[in-house]
Amino acid sequence: MENSEQTTPTPEPTEAQSKAADTSNATQELLDELAALASRLTDLGKSWWNSEQRKQLETDLRTGAESVVTTLESTFKQVAESQEAKEIQVKAGEVTEKVAHSKVVNDLAAALKSGLQALSEQLDKVAQDLEAKKAAQPGPSEEPDDPGTQDIPIGKA
Repeated sequence: MENSEQTTPTPEPTEAQSKAADTSNATQELLDELAALASRLTDLGKSWWNSEQRKQLETDLRTGAESVVTTLESTFKQVAESQEAKEIQVKAGEVTEKVAHSKVVNDLAAALKSGLQALSEQLDKVAQDLEAKKAAQPGPSEEPDDPGTQDIPIGKA
């Protein structure tokens, strides 16, 4: 007898399986490329951060900012110490003093005070009148509001 080997044929991948494999491979390749790009960008950022150009730029910016602050401070001091600034401060103080001691301001303050007192007294009178009217009205246990109703006494047996 002949020894025959039985072999099972390997099935050919279907078209759908082939497309799925191609899509999976393409997706993986895309992810690999994105990861490589991210890695290169990270390396680029690290190398720039550690570069002498960045350090020099930082030093220049710090020096410039400090220079601007120093210049502004000295300018403000010069303006504050100038004769014109001192004269303006003195004049402002004089105007404030004149306004505070002015007869017109004092008269205005007195008139405003008396007007507010009169208004307060009138509001008190109105409030008292309202309270008196409220107290004079019959309460709910007294006369009923509707004249067509009457109380009927219930006798005890």
